[in-house]
Amino acid sequence: MRGICANDARLRCVIRAQSAAGLVLALLSCQGKGGSGAAPAGASPTPSAAVSAAPVAGEAPAAASISAVAAAGAPPAPGTPFSPDPKRYPWLGDTREYPKPDATLEARFPAPPGYTRVKVDAGSFAEWLRSLPMAPEGTPAKTFDGKESLAADDDYLAGVVAIDVGSSDLQQSSDVIVRLHAEYLWSRGERDKISYLSATKLNMPLSRWEKGQRLIANGASVFWAVKSKPAEVDHAEFRKYLDAIFNWSNSTSLSPRSTPVADPKHLLAGDFFLQSQSPNHVAVVLDLAEKPSGERVALLGQARNPAESIHVVRPGKATPWFSVRPPVPVSTPHSKALAWEDLRRLGPAEPEK
Repeated sequence: MRGICANDARLRCVIRAQSAAGLVLALLSCQGKGGSGAAPAGASPTPSAAVSAAPVAGEAPAAASISAVAAAGAPPAPGTPFSPDPKRYPWLGDTREYPKPDATLEARFPAPPGYTRVKVDAGSFAEWLRSLPMAPEGTPAKTFDGKESLAADDDYLAGVVAIDVGSSDLQQSSDVIVRLHAEYLWSRGERDKISYLSATKLNMPLSRWEKGQRLIANGASVFWAVKSKPAEVDHAEFRKYLDAIFNWSNSTSLSPRSTPVADPKHLLAGDFFLQSQSPNHVAVVLDLAEKPSGERVALLGQARNPAESIHVVRPGKATPWFSVRPPVPVSTPHSKALAWEDLRRLGPAEPEK
């Protein structure tokens, strides 16, 4: 996976002497993400039994804090024909290869009988995730090199998100939450909030990329260096920035960039389960529904290693929804059970010093 020795995946170490030109701004010991020969860090898929849906006592999830910046677009009204919106989901306007969407997450996966989707604030990350564009039914999950990783009729594949994987083995498991979160902020014009950490806690903000600085590898180290003139970053260039982030971040670097969700009753779409110990894995809560009694179910998104399609996983063919009954762990087919003490939420980026 990413660059620390504690992870079990094979890691790429880029050894290249850098030119004396370029201003060295930070120097930290690190290793890059594994190349195409990286061994999968996830556990072998183990089919899980259907998760029971015992009643859950508790309040409805708390509302997310929303920026005053207006959202670039609004979700479609229920029942309206699907129309891809590259302003709201910017990668839809790129030339990179991705499965063409034909529905939103909300339309593809109706709430189970007796449940209604939880209320979300307008412009929130949770609302944005609810309208994620989905690839047509029958789309398999594929790895970065085009190989089928999950068949379209796989018992545990509910659907594939219509978003690119990239052409290199970079956008792996823990990068799912980073990719979605960064795209959400970009769509809202909140570029100053886009910043993530390397495995050795180096701040990697988009603002440095805009200034012409680049993340440079030298042996087992990574640092920022001026490599070009400052320039306006379009979405295609932003996608290159994200690949650089994926190369130097990992599941461990998500911990200091996020905070624990201490009370599972406050679970929100956009929260994620972080398994930072080998085998590493991240599962993102994409949506929530509940009964009047407080019983809740969730849609979970993931991608494994090597880099593959971001997809909605399911407990079995009967339903795409997982029962969430704290403190009972959530059993999933491609990882260890998701423990509630591993539930986290991305917080504000640390300001540049």
